[in-house]
Amino acid sequence: MNHQKNIITLADKRLIGYAEYGDPNGMPIFYFHGFPGSRLEASRFNHVAATNHYRLIGIDRPGMGLSSIDKKSTLLSWATDVAHSADTLNIERFSIVGHSGGAPFIAACAYAIAERLNGAAIVSGMAPLENHDSEIGMARGQIIVKKLIQRMPFLTAVMMKLTLIMLKNPNKVIAQMIKKLPERDQNILLDPIFGKMIIDSTTEAFRNGTAGPAHEMNLIFNPWKFELQNITCPVTIWQGTLDTQAPLSHAHIYANSWPFAKLNIIENEGHHSLLQNHIKAILKSSTA
Repeated sequence: MNHQKNIITLADKRLIGYAEYGDPNGMPIFYFHGFPGSRLEASRFNHVAATNHYRLIGIDRPGMGLSSIDKKSTLLSWATDVAHSADTLNIERFSIVGHSGGAPFIAACAYAIAERLNGAAIVSGMAPLENHDSEIGMARGQIIVKKLIQRMPFLTAVMMKLTLIMLKNPNKVIAQMIKKLPERDQNILLDPIFGKMIIDSTTEAFRNGTAGPAHEMNLIFNPWKFELQNITCPVTIWQGTLDTQAPLSHAHIYANSWPFAKLNIIENEGHHSLLQNHIKAILKSSTA
C-alpha cells in the first residue's frame, strides 16, 4: 500500500505522521490507534474503506511512529494537533474512530473540537480510570498496574522498556497475548496476516524509543482533566461481551456519562474480533 509515511509539520515544528487508506476522494475519517500503536493499525481496513468510499487516515500520536515526542502533550492538546492536521490536509469536517487506548483521545477531540466532527465511534475503549466503576470486570493484574502507575508514574518508562524488549521476539508476544484472551480473539490473533499487523504496528510505536508511549500511558491512567458530561458531539460506543481487556463496565461509563452516546453491545465478540468483524458498520456509525 502507498502513503504509509506521510508527515505533517505543525506550527511549533513538531511532526505528525499519518498513513492514508481507502478512497482518497471519500469521506474523511481519522483512525486513532490503540496503545501502544501507530498509524499502520488502520492498514487492514484499506479494502473496506475503499469499497465504502471512506478516506481513512491513520495518525500517529506524539512520540509514536513518525510523530515527534511532546513531553508537554495532554489529551486535549491532541485535539489541537488533529485539527491542525486536518487543516493541512484541507479537510474541514471529518469523523473519528478509536480503538482501545485510542478511546480517551476520541473523547478529547469530541470535547474540544466538536464543531469539526461529523461523528465519532469508540471501539472496545478504555474509559476514565478514576471512575470507580472502571474496575468492574477488570483483571486483578490490570487493577494492580493501574494503582501502581497512579502512585508511581515513573513505572510507565520501565513497563514500556520491557514491552520493547519483548517485541524482539514477536512469536512470544503473540503467545503471551493469546493466553489472556477469549477464544474469539485468539482466533483473530492466530491469523498470520493479522498477527503480523499487530506486531508491526506496535513495533512502529517505538520507532522513537519508549519515552512517547510511557508519557501516553500516564495520560491515559491519570485524570483526563475534562468531563464526559460536557461533550456535545454524538458518539457510538461499540463493545463486545467477551472483551477482557476493556471490560463492559467501560462502555457503560461512556454511555452513562456522554450525553449523546449510543451504545452497541455485540454478543460473542472480544477486544480484537469486534473491530475486525464489524469494521464496516463501525466506520459508518462515525459519519452519522
